[in-house]
Amino acid sequence: MPRHNFETPDDVPEPPLTPNTGGVNVGAALGRRKVRQGEIDWKSFSSYLPEDLQRRFRAECMMAGIEVRQGLEQAVRAWLESRQGSKPTD
Repeated sequence: MPRHNFETPDDVPEPPLTPNTGGVNVGAALGRRKVRQGEIDWKSFSSYLPEDLQRRFRAECMMAGIEVRQGLEQAVRAWLESRQGSKPTD
């Protein structure tokens, strides 16, 4: 006697799973994906940090109750503002 019965019962009109015929999106297609939250379009990008810094950053975001992307947004905005303040004005 077989351990599993993989036959579809006669009263089911189609199998419970259908094959994915649309292909798989990887690589460049993922980079073009945007997430809309409120009035902001979020764009994904990838970077590298030293492991200890990445762990500390994630922990601080978690303790602050925010998503990593929100903490990253705050950090990048603060860095850009500090750079703008150090540029000479015409």
